[in-house]
Amino acid sequence: MKTQAHTLLHLALALLIWLAVPIGAHARQAINLSGLPMVVCPVEAQHPSPPAFDASRCEPGQFYALDPQGRDLWARLTFTVDQDWIDTSGPKGVFISGLAASELYLNGVMIGANGQPGADRASEVPGRIDFAAHAPRDLFVAGENTLDLRLSGHHGFLTLTAPMQGLFLDEYGSPTAGLLSYYWPGLIMLGVFILGVMVFLAMAARSEDREAPIILAVMSASLGAQLLIETSRGLVSYPYPLHDARLIGIVLGAYLFSLSLIAYGLKEFSSLNLKRRLSGLAGAALVLLAPVALARGFDGKTWATLALTFGLVAFGAAYAALKGKRDAWPYAAGFSVAMILAVFTQSRFIDLHLYWLGALFLIALFIRQALSLIREQARRRAETRRAEALDAALALAQQASEPAVLTLESAGRTDYVRTEEIIRIQGAGDYVDVVFADGRTVLYTLTLTALEGKLPAAFLRVHRSHIVNTAHVERLEREPGGGGHLVLTTGAQAPVSRRIMPKVRSALSQTSLTSATAR
Repeated sequence: MKTQAHTLLHLALALLIWLAVPIGAHARQAINLSGLPMVVCPVEAQHPSPPAFDASRCEPGQFYALDPQGRDLWARLTFTVDQDWIDTSGPKGVFISGLAASELYLNGVMIGANGQPGADRASEVPGRIDFAAHAPRDLFVAGENTLDLRLSGHHGFLTLTAPMQGLFLDEYGSPTAGLLSYYWPGLIMLGVFILGVMVFLAMAARSEDREAPIILAVMSASLGAQLLIETSRGLVSYPYPLHDARLIGIVLGAYLFSLSLIAYGLKEFSSLNLKRRLSGLAGAALVLLAPVALARGFDGKTWATLALTFGLVAFGAAYAALKGKRDAWPYAAGFSVAMILAVFTQSRFIDLHLYWLGALFLIALFIRQALSLIREQARRRAETRRAEALDAALALAQQASEPAVLTLESAGRTDYVRTEEIIRIQGAGDYVDVVFADGRTVLYTLTLTALEGKLPAAFLRVHRSHIVNTAHVERLEREPGGGGHLVLTTGAQAPVSRRIMPKVRSALSQTSLTSATAR
């Protein structure tokens, strides 16, 4: 089983590398306006509509450099379209993404409002993080066109280095459709993480060593929560102030996943006791605060935290492998690859690769934990069989030295029966036939199940209506159908049902009965 687990881990690691190749989402056939030069002017109370954009207070800029946080401003850009683009089928739209309320004017005509920009928090109505405004076809002209934006952002509680994220022309439609097509390859992994939480918690309930399954359940939950928060932008266009909470949630999810992964690495690759592992985890928690505090941007904080974690776990696995734990090499290789991907793909890693890698890693660990649980349960069953065998042997010894006495009722009289004198018992509805060593058969008023509870461990129920004293078993004979019968020292036979045949064979062989020969 251990070899099978290692093979599956190796296969999973190969799949990790293969799936790390970027999975391209469907690209919009759009005109990107984000990189065009702009003229940026502050909003003046006397100019509620677009200004002339030639005032001395205006300055050149670009969309990605716009910062409406705590401000109210105008921005104008000039773009060119040809008549063929204007004549293409489908309604036209202007799509804008960013942390701002906005108004959009195409060639001087207002085409949409995303919330309501304002000079301060009281006058602003927050817009949505992603917004699409319908742009009537007849407003476009072949050649140069102008797009004016009024932007304000007074409701955010974080200060971002790049609050504006996208501006383009495309066929009018849902502002989240393109985002969902980008996120869905990762979103399909959500079911894996939910299943992982349930499976690992179930394993923890059934395992003696509950630490590893609980860690893996936390790992699954943190990845699932991070994925859901990450992809929420493709599911709903939410008000832009919620984006700050989304960014914090993504970083916290990555941080919790990182801690659970390090906890698993300490459990798997070190020989430290629980107290020292907790101390090591506390130290790692402090180390991981460095990228959270120092990295630029929330994407940077997230991928840097993950890259550092993968590097630490890869180092720990390699060190354990060099010390003789050969099965740690696949972990060292896999986490090294994950670290390199995090460093070189950055935002795409936290948008997509992380969840594919995490899902495959958890699947491999699920298989490994399942095999470990199977081995543990087999060990428990073996221990239980040994305990039952010891109990039966002790019962036989006690029966020989101090025979148990049963009180049984029969036809208005009470008999005190020594168990050592009983060879077998056969049920007959609410009565039992007790066969004695001297050849007598006596009918007593008692069900077989009730009598079974009074008998010592030396007695074994071999059929729904038969109990035998194993001290009087000579041999077990199997039949082609899977059942069989016991031959007793008196020559009588007792049937053995197919369902409990394995239990009977195990009981007879483990008690080492000198009079029993199992075939």
